[in-house]
Amino acid sequence: MRRPAAVTLLAVLVGAGILALSACAKKMLPPSPDRFAPRLLEIRTRNRVSVELLFDEDIDARSASLDSIAVFGPDGERVELRGISMGRKSDRIDIWTWPQSSGLFEVRGRVLDQAGNPGRFRGRFRGSDKADTIRPRVAGIQPRPGASGAARQKIAVQFSEPLDTLSQLSYTFVPSMFDTVYQGGWREDWRELSFVPADTIDSGVTVYFVLHPSGQDLEGNRLSGSAFTYFTPDSVFEGRPVRGRVTWRGPLGTGLVLFEDTATTGMAPILTDGSFGTRLDSGSYQAIAVADTNSDGAVDLVGGPVEFQTEQESLAIRLEPTQDSIPRTIDAYRR
Repeated sequence: MRRPAAVTLLAVLVGAGILALSACAKKMLPPSPDRFAPRLLEIRTRNRVSVELLFDEDIDARSASLDSIAVFGPDGERVELRGISMGRKSDRIDIWTWPQSSGLFEVRGRVLDQAGNPGRFRGRFRGSDKADTIRPRVAGIQPRPGASGAARQKIAVQFSEPLDTLSQLSYTFVPSMFDTVYQGGWREDWRELSFVPADTIDSGVTVYFVLHPSGQDLEGNRLSGSAFTYFTPDSVFEGRPVRGRVTWRGPLGTGLVLFEDTATTGMAPILTDGSFGTRLDSGSYQAIAVADTNSDGAVDLVGGPVEFQTEQESLAIRLEPTQDSIPRTIDAYRR
């Protein structure tokens, strides 16, 4: 009777040891790789030009493209897609279309998760007749204002949603020679506009760039606000801060304050309340303010020129209607 009991006890001890070793082995081994394909969980229509796909895991942004996803309309016709971008979170994809009807649509496609597993999906959704009335905004700009130390500095403006690349965007470089140095191009998801220099930028120069509140989203809503930055290829940016205000009895629209001296130039966008701010190399400048109140591309308000020393605390300029028989563009006032 003792021997079977001993055998049983030995078996229990061996089994416990195996379980303990197994548990330790699991803790020591790296986590097993993801081998599961991503699955489509939900389709949401936020408005008549935007459809959101929600998956059960994060998606590889590069795999979501116009070539990998198709949408078909109520009559089975293939719907022309205007763009595809990653959504508000990494497990979502936004599909941008022309205005939809309220009929039943189908979406099909193939995407990869972040481990590279391919997943095919297919689903139906009802088109929305809700118009998007929210104006797009500038979400960020690179480089930051006052950056230094890059001889081939790219400028990149990010937007809160895709913009219609066929709508006209208005922007200004100072000095004007950078109009031909920088070449613009859109990222595939239409949420970023980049300007890349064709050559290195000489030392001793400050590049000023402003994107005016122009352009539209896919529903035709006009861009809200401007984007502004300035930078130098030198190791340190030694500009002095300059602030001021322009006055006018009505709305300002798009406006700039331009600074010129014998060797350097500068620029600052005018905000909706008439204030402006920038940094300039120390010195004496001629300052002129210009504004396009009705967004027709022509200047209809001008102020100055006035003398300005960078040691002054602030600058005030009064705008008056231009007397030009042929209105000029904002860029025509640059050097």
